[in-house]
Amino acid sequence: MSHSEVNFVCAALVSSERSTRPDHSDRIKEDQLRVRQQRSRHRLSRKGRGVAGLVLGALLSVSFAATPSHAAEEELNEGLVHHFALNETSGTTLVNSGSAGSAANATLVNPGKATLTGDGVRFNPDSYESALDGAYVKLPNNLTAGMSNLTVDYDVWIDPANVGEHQMWGFGAKSGSCDVDTGAQGSIFASNTQRFRVAVGSANLQQNRVRMTEGAWTHVTYTQSLNANGTSWTGRLYLDGVLHATSTNLTTPPSVNAAGTNCNFLARSQTSSHYSFRGTLRDFRVYDRAVSVDETLALAKRTVSTGVHADAEAIDLGLTSAIVRDIVLPKVGSVAGSTITWTSSDPSVVQVYTPPALPSARKVAVTGRITRPAKGQPDATATLTATVRKGAQEVTTREIPVVVKAEFDDAQAVGRDTFDLTLHDTDDVRGNLDLPATGEFGSTITWKSTTDLVTPKGEVTRPAFGRADADAVLTATITKGSASQTKSFPVTITAMPRSEERERYFLGYFKGEGIADGEQIMFATSNGNTALDWTGLTGGRPSLISQLGDQGLRDPHIVRSPDGDTFYMIATDLNWYDQGGYAINDTQYIEVFESHDLVHWTPQRHVKVAPDNAGNAFAPESLWVEEIGAYAVFWAQSLWNDPVNRTGQGNAQMWYTTTRDFQTFSAPKVWQNPAPLSRIDTTAIRVGDYYYRVTKNEAGNQGSDIFSEKHTDFLDSNINNWKSLAPALGRTTWVADQGYEGPIIFKANPGDTSCPGQFYLWGDRYTNGGGYQAACHENIEAPTWNSKAITMTNAGVVRPRHGTVIPITLREWNDIRKIPNSDVATTTEVAVKPYASGAQTTTATATVKAADGFETGGQVRFSIGSWSKLAYLEDGAATVTLPEGLPAGTRTVKAEYLGIDYLKASEGTASFTVPVAPELALTVTATARCVGTTAYVAVTAVNDAAVPANVTLTTPYGSKAVADVAQGKQAYQSFSARAGQIATGSATVTATATIDGRQVTSTYNPSYTAINCA
Repeated sequence: MSHSEVNFVCAALVSSERSTRPDHSDRIKEDQLRVRQQRSRHRLSRKGRGVAGLVLGALLSVSFAATPSHAAEEELNEGLVHHFALNETSGTTLVNSGSAGSAANATLVNPGKATLTGDGVRFNPDSYESALDGAYVKLPNNLTAGMSNLTVDYDVWIDPANVGEHQMWGFGAKSGSCDVDTGAQGSIFASNTQRFRVAVGSANLQQNRVRMTEGAWTHVTYTQSLNANGTSWTGRLYLDGVLHATSTNLTTPPSVNAAGTNCNFLARSQTSSHYSFRGTLRDFRVYDRAVSVDETLALAKRTVSTGVHADAEAIDLGLTSAIVRDIVLPKVGSVAGSTITWTSSDPSVVQVYTPPALPSARKVAVTGRITRPAKGQPDATATLTATVRKGAQEVTTREIPVVVKAEFDDAQAVGRDTFDLTLHDTDDVRGNLDLPATGEFGSTITWKSTTDLVTPKGEVTRPAFGRADADAVLTATITKGSASQTKSFPVTITAMPRSEERERYFLGYFKGEGIADGEQIMFATSNGNTALDWTGLTGGRPSLISQLGDQGLRDPHIVRSPDGDTFYMIATDLNWYDQGGYAINDTQYIEVFESHDLVHWTPQRHVKVAPDNAGNAFAPESLWVEEIGAYAVFWAQSLWNDPVNRTGQGNAQMWYTTTRDFQTFSAPKVWQNPAPLSRIDTTAIRVGDYYYRVTKNEAGNQGSDIFSEKHTDFLDSNINNWKSLAPALGRTTWVADQGYEGPIIFKANPGDTSCPGQFYLWGDRYTNGGGYQAACHENIEAPTWNSKAITMTNAGVVRPRHGTVIPITLREWNDIRKIPNSDVATTTEVAVKPYASGAQTTTATATVKAADGFETGGQVRFSIGSWSKLAYLEDGAATVTLPEGLPAGTRTVKAEYLGIDYLKASEGTASFTVPVAPELALTVTATARCVGTTAYVAVTAVNDAAVPANVTLTTPYGSKAVADVAQGKQAYQSFSARAGQIATGSATVTATATIDGRQVTSTYNPSYTAINCA
């Protein structure tokens, strides 16, 4: 094909690719017709294609549909011995539609751990499994028998959670069982461990440290063709149709072994101790020939074409209609891993910054640097164009119009700050809230709450254990100048957890950078109440895998919240094993996980804490600082001397930020800078009024050691204000002339069996394979500690590396180890306070105790007959006031503790005496009489009591009150009936007085007889 012909085809294809709107359909058809005509004129035979064929095949991959033409399909079926589409949706038989036919079908093993999606088999989506225990496919024996040439072709989607030594597929020969690791007689397999490779016997086809993109569909083709000498082969490995690696002198034949192969698998390794593969495979093909370059492109076509368009469609730049900040522009597609480059239609509005093409700058983001118009000017517009490439020549573009907002006036600033304002986890508040006081655009933010449990500064007081959660509304008023808006957030404040003594320990660690799964988080628990004897939870397999950043987790640190029921774990974003070492790490991020039980963890959060010019953010730790009501998060970093090209790292320093929720962080600040010296790996603890920190002096190899200091002001960044305590803790406590880092310091539990009443100090001896060393001392300021031995079982390594130890309760330990926890019995004791002299009522108190001796909470129901009342426990006791008017004599009150969570209900009773009420005695009479022709009722009440009384005389004809009727005195009143006669009736006399401190009331009803005065 001439240069003019190539240019013609290229122009047609680019035109077709860019013209995707309906009004360009005619031009698309014309371009495609011209391309088909060119293809017809220049079609080459399958075996004789050269450079021109390669160019044409690559160009054709730009714009044609993913499915090859009928003619191409026929060619691609030639020599196709095994074809497993893997499109089943049920069953365990996987159909072989190649020439080998159904006699060579495959079988899905351990199907409960796989998902048949209809578009591939998803292996082990929910768990990490060993090679034998996970889901895998048993391929037929002698899969490649008799083949002198070979192609293995398939699509693969690698789960970002895939980790460790594994194999995607393998053809192997063993003299015995495939389930044992003896008798190996050769294999060919593919793996993404450390780098993507196909291993052919002892040779590897690979690019050093180049791993296949995870979380994206990739098409893989491996060909092995016999060399002219007839005794060696050339292997070629293609990704998405692009040559990835070549080896020209392979000695393992496609047939692997003259006796055939009996260990042929998908998603299972030839080595039983390896992991099962986590990911999806589809359209797995095995040819008895090496397909051509053009055929490689055709086989990759569907995956590449679908992927590039999916990546273009998935680009999300956020609120593009109102841009106010520089835009991070993705360099890699989120669906299929395509390469994305960017241009701007107007650099004066959005200028695309692409970092230098240097390995040291590979993690620096491509950004759209915006220029906002001045306040009062119209908003600016531009179009960002993403050019998305995957495979050899598959290209598409996507145009994204953006609006860059002019600088805000006050009302606009308030509106945007209101729009951006958010709070985290408001439905389960378990600590202080981050309530910002200012907005990004200059607004002042003030807060009001419908409950006193949240202050305007975000300090939270949680309801006591056993109380109901509290609902409230927080309202922010956002103000700038005369502009103002409000925004409300409903919140639920979760009640406090039960307080229990710590009796066990929990350990988070990593195994080391020289192990395929070593830079992920492992967990272990102590065997009893000692921090010297441990058992790993998962046999040394990771409990948490990084799926973000470098996809490594090192130096995990766990902090328990002051309230006790939240754990925050942070870790270094570094995968030395897979990424080629720490020197090119260049990350400003830490990895964050959160848990309420150390069993269930939130999804990983990839959080930027370090400044832009930091070359790393290593060994992060955190500590609750009471004085600021927040956590300090601190880490080691070096700053690039040349922040553009990311070269020349400066000295290692400790920096810090503060946070209340590990979601929102303050701006980073320098904490320890001993320039020109270096420091890393600080750990800290508060004891009394002092904060103690232990830090590594980064002097290199055996010269590095850990040292201790103290201060009352934890965040003081003047290192000279910290008092030095022990300048060489590691070398004086353990082995001299070794290097120590990653210290841990913590107080021993009450009842600790190894170091009672002491502190533990651990140091990671990173030289000579030492790992963690332990020591104890009752004096935290001691210059030399007492060395102790650590025992690790089932942990994957003899000595774990840099991590953290936290004390835990027995119930937490049981939950972590999956040991059932029993409910806790309680007892309820009731006491009634004797009636005070003259009192009309008294109080009853129920004291509830738990059998384990720890806190009780919840409600108690008190009852006497039909009366009942609920009361909450406070410090283990609930008190109520008994009702008035109880009959005199012995009575019984019952208190029923209702129980809560795992605290069982219980009840108790108490008998008490209700005293006889004192009486107020009067002598009363009522008499009917005549005065002339008018009838009257005369009422007399004589006070017989020793105290004055207030007396009220009442008849049908009137009422009179007489105050302070003394002893022996009377109250009298004659009431006119205003009639000549009255019937028989009665009067009412009521008297009240205070006797023995009690108010006493007596009522009398004297009667009178009828009278007629006519």
